[in-house]
Amino acid sequence: MSVPHPLCLVNTSPIRLGRAPEFDFSAATKLKDLAFQPNQLNVQWITRTLQSVESNDLRRITLRPDPYTFADTIQETGYREWWELDRLLVQFRTSRSIRPKVVYKMGLGVRDVRGYALSLIPELTRRGLVELVENSGPQ
Repeated sequence: MSVPHPLCLVNTSPIRLGRAPEFDFSAATKLKDLAFQPNQLNVQWITRTLQSVESNDLRRITLRPDPYTFADTIQETGYREWWELDRLLVQFRTSRSIRPKVVYKMGLGVRDVRGYALSLIPELTRRGLVELVENSGPQ
């Protein structure tokens, strides 16, 4: 029996005029597992994509942030976008019982990605609503 893999979204498009592209999942009614790999400071596209989800079957949301991007996410706009995502993920957790997961890498010569995760999603971590998982393999 094969285990279905999550739909993993990576935004590689350049951001123009302050608006990030997003994916529309309003018609994907059987969507169960979403994974996002933010490789830019902008995570607004993730928030907008999640806002479009209509599926009642969605059970898992995973973030796999690029460790080098995390190290540069100190700008205020980056924090603001992450905090908006944090609030939305808290809503998903409380209204749909979806526990978000952040998969991070360590030992890459950059600062502690787990520490950045804690500061970028403060409400989720304060309430213990997020699962933080260290990935030692390829991301």
